Amino acid sequence: METVKIRTPQSLLRLLPRLVGQVDAPALVALPFSGGRSGMPMVLDLPALGSGRDDASDDPGEEALLDAVVRAIASGGLGADAVVLIACLGAPLGGRALPLQRELLGIAERLDARGVRALEVLALAPDAWGDYARPDAPRGPLAELDLLDDPAPGVPEPAAAPGVPSGDGGTAARAVLTWLASLEQHDLDAVDADPVGALEFAVSLAHRLGDGPSGLGVDPARAAALAILLVESPAIRDLAIELAIDGVDAGVATLAAGASGDAQAGAAAADRFLGTGPAPDPDRLLDRLRRWTAIAEAAPLEARAPLLVIVGFLHFFVGRGRTAARCAELAMALDPLLTMAPLLRDVVDAKGAPDWVLRSGDA
Repeated sequence: METVKIRTPQSLLRLLPRLVGQVDAPALVALPFSGGRSGMPMVLDLPALGSGRDDASDDPGEEALLDAVVRAIASGGLGADAVVLIACLGAPLGGRALPLQRELLGIAERLDARGVRALEVLALAPDAWGDYARPDAPRGPLAELDLLDDPAPGVPEPAAAPGVPSGDGGTAARAVLTWLASLEQHDLDAVDADPVGALEFAVSLAHRLGDGPSGLGVDPARAAALAILLVESPAIRDLAIELAIDGVDAGVATLAAGASGDAQAGAAAADRFLGTGPAPDPDRLLDRLRRWTAIAEAAPLEARAPLLVIVGFLHFFVGRGRTAARCAELAMALDPLLTMAPLLRDVVDAKGAPDWVLRSGDA
């Protein structure tokens, strides 16, 4: 089961391919929920619904079909207290009213009578999307559901850019897990005193995470484990992102400004996360993206959400909006209380790509 944060209908429809894969229209997708957690999605055929007759509600065969759909959803989502219904339509909507209004709302009413509330009843067509709460016309074009392409339009694809981190339980992950279980408080106190040095050290060794200790006893997995613990702190997580985008001097300056209560400097650093200001060094940024991805993939699942936020922001900075959004969604699923993840999603939704990427695309 997976936690899905339904913040807007658009964000849910963006998630649909990840939740159910490719859907052959016409079809009805039912996503059941129990206590706020999603269950196994169901994909049902729609072709027999919608005779187009005004008196279709008097047709026993039509009513029997609706009842059968409701029974299938109720039995497939056993224990569900809510459901989202999405009608995947085969024909474009154009500017016309949503089809199957009576049928879809009838299914929702029947489910409600069984104690299963319809949170959303949506339509997804080849050209547009709609909401049966406002069925007279589509809500928006299909393009509204898409973030800017990865990469943003007009921007070359970065060479060998990694995707969304996904742990494989390999040698590096096992080594990091061992260190996470054995680190003591004095180890954490030492890196707390110099977070910039600890983060930079971990990143510098990230490409050797699976190699084990060096001849001098330096273990990249230990450095990564300490970095994973450090970035649980929101301030250190922000520092890690700033180090990746603007380098050590900028990170040190922001730390000093925070210690002195310089709100203006802190606001300037926050603006960078919105994709404003001068373009960072692209080679450095891509290198940091690869290295933080390696650390995130070695992190245990329960500790991965903060790493996904870091990696997500770096994808955003290189113009990979869709990948950044997927990192944010996964981080929210792993840790619903991690406020930086929805912020990342909001930034990507609002801008798609940072100013320097959009400028390069216009050149």
